[in-house]
Parts: sequence; structure tokens; C-alpha cells
Amino acid sequence: MNFTCSRASMRVSRATQTGMSLFPAMIFLLVLAIIGVAVLNNTLMQEKMAGNAKDSNLAFQAAEAGLRDAEADVVKNVTSGTVFSSSCANGFCTPPSTWPTPLSVDISKAIDWGNTEVRRIYGSQTGAAALPDVAAQPLYVIEKLSGLPVSPGDSVGLGVNAPGSGGAAYRLTVLATGARSETHVVLQSTFLVNNP
Repeated sequence: MNFTCSRASMRVSRATQTGMSLFPAMIFLLVLAIIGVAVLNNTLMQEKMAGNAKDSNLAFQAAEAGLRDAEADVVKNVTSGTVFSSSCANGFCTPPSTWPTPLSVDISKAIDWGNTEVRRIYGSQTGAAALPDVAAQPLYVIEKLSGLPVSPGDSVGLGVNAPGSGGAAYRLTVLATGARSETHVVLQSTFLVNNP
């Protein structure tokens, strides 16, 4: 077979090609790039959220362990001769509402957690092993709320009937840190100790 092309027919075929397929292809690539960046940003955001949730959970678990350690500290070390004051010496506090200049804030906001004179550290009084994977060990303070039992018509503010054998009520406040030093959880519990 012999194919021959005249110059006139080649000129006609070249003249009909205008290059319009390049523009839609570029728009399509641009749209794909925008979708790819959006998916990447979404993935990174979800990874950060998962990391924050994990760190908050770790700090919460450290705070729970701090509460158990503070309870053991009360049982082991607090006696009728233990001095509780508004200065929170050695982490033994009276409630801020009873201070010489009463405060209506929670003890967690009333003290300087960075001051080693006014708080206790996890394991220092009980010998508990240090918690792994946290930026800092939990810190806590012990507030003495009242003696038990209270007189008729009075309340220890606990919402429960006071034990009849006597004892004391303590509010334990723990500040715990997660794996990152900026993740904090504060937990409180009320701990009742009966006299033997």
C-alpha cells in the first residue's frame, strides 16, 4: 500500500488542532492537588486529636494513682497531732474558705503547685514506685475538712451519714501531668478515716 499525503491535507490537519485538551488536564490536576492537601490536613488533625486524647487519658490515670497514693499517705502518716494550716505547710491544708483571708476558690487554684513547701509528691511518703511515661509525678495536697461525727443538724458537706465511731474527713486534691508537660488533670476525692 502506498500512502501519500499532500501538503495541503497536512496543513488542514495541523490547523484543526488547537491544544484545548491541555487546559482541562491542568484544571483536573489542580483539583486533585487541592483534594490531596485537604485529605492530608484532615489526617494530621485527626492524628493530633488522637494524641491529645491519649495524653489526657494518661494524665487522668496518673491523677487516679495520685489519689490512691494520697489516701495511703493519710492512713500511714496523718495522726491527731498533724498540723493543718492555711499556709499548707508540707501539703497539709485547711480549706481556703477558713483561711484568715477567706477565699472562695478551690484549693487547686489557691496554692502555687510549683512551691515544694505546700504540696506533696507521688510516692514520697508511701514509697510507691514512680509512674512511667508521665512528664512529672502527680502532686497532691491534703485538706482536713472536719471531725466525725458532727453534732445533730450540722453537716460535714459530704452528702452521706457520718460514721458514728469518730474520725475525720479529708479532701485530697491531685494535679497530674501527662506525657507532655502542658497536659494537666486535677482530681479531688473526699476520704473518711474512722478512729479505731
